[in-house]
Amino acid sequence: MKQLVFAGVSLALAASHAMGQINAGDQKPEASVPFNMVQVTTLDLPWRIAFLPDGRMLITEKTGALWLVTQQGAKMQVSNVPAVLYGGQGGMLGVFTSPHYAKDHSVYLTYSEPGEGGSSLALARAQLKCSQDAASLEDLKVIWRDGERGKGGQFGAQIAFSPDKKYLYLTIGDRQRMTPAQDPNQPLGKILRLTLDGKPAPGNPMAGKTGAASVPVIDPPEDTEAAKVAPVVRTYTFPGPNLTPSETWSIGHRTPYGLAFAPDGKLWEVEHGPRGGDELNLIQSGKNYGWPLVSYAVNYNGVPIPSPDTRSDLTKPVIYWTPIIAPGNLMFYTGSMFPQWKGSALISALAGKSLIRITFDGKGGAKPAERWDVGHRIRDVEQAPDGALWLLEDARGGGVYRVTPK
Repeated sequence: MKQLVFAGVSLALAASHAMGQINAGDQKPEASVPFNMVQVTTLDLPWRIAFLPDGRMLITEKTGALWLVTQQGAKMQVSNVPAVLYGGQGGMLGVFTSPHYAKDHSVYLTYSEPGEGGSSLALARAQLKCSQDAASLEDLKVIWRDGERGKGGQFGAQIAFSPDKKYLYLTIGDRQRMTPAQDPNQPLGKILRLTLDGKPAPGNPMAGKTGAASVPVIDPPEDTEAAKVAPVVRTYTFPGPNLTPSETWSIGHRTPYGLAFAPDGKLWEVEHGPRGGDELNLIQSGKNYGWPLVSYAVNYNGVPIPSPDTRSDLTKPVIYWTPIIAPGNLMFYTGSMFPQWKGSALISALAGKSLIRITFDGKGGAKPAERWDVGHRIRDVEQAPDGALWLLEDARGGGVYRVTPK
């Protein structure tokens, strides 16, 4: 009897592992694409699109600009944008319309904010004012910032608004420093859950708790082993109570560039691994997603990283990619122009130069469907009000493409 019970448990674990641990890195592109891509304009390292209700787009350029773009490709530069520290992976990053945009005309920006000792991620909110021949941001206010500053890319900088439109979830990358992703006193390597005003949201796993008054700052180390003994270059002291614990929803993230709610209310995230190990994660309150303790990858210099299979206390990705795809973002399709994709997620890929569709079982499982080679490094894919898709090419003179069925 004991043998039968043990066998049953083993089979259940094996089935769970098989369902949850899909390596999609070797997935081959489809022989053809079922859509047309029409380039409507170009921008300088475009990063994110936010659609206005009338179909016009706000598009950020990593170099620092924000543009108001029509679907015919006419561009108007938005004035009064905040200063950014452009370089490497930093600059003007995300733009997102408020869930109450029809009433408040508010937009949110995420960007690398310059300051003494380097840059850090900032989240700002402003009102968008538009006339026939001008567009500007008014009453811009930084509502959250990581004050540590310092060196390193991987800002994260993605927002997802909760389905009830009360809260925002903000991804913070590890800034290539690795170990802070496991430090509860630092926002690096976390997903935060905030109010629309940038305050800690009620109901977070450590709601009401504060962290250490000061934290060590390191420069990006060579690998995860070197990170463990990296020298402290300076100490950052928070100007007030350290609210990081009460803001935190999940920890252990590396480069969380995509974050989106599925139609069923589940929250999903994509992030970059190092040499391998890009991840699709189901994000749940209080979970630890393992970076830099584990990864289905090795460091860029070949130094090994323990496998997630060695740590049952850490949450594994649902899908991972080795070789990498370098995900740009993640969104769920809800339109009618591609009815066969309703409820699916689409992931833009940089290294993979592709668009990838993911399907879901509604129980926390997911699997890769198609992978289409589009021939460009795709930073962003978004859905327009009419159900068309729009893609941003990560390049100098990067294309802005409208995607419709063939």
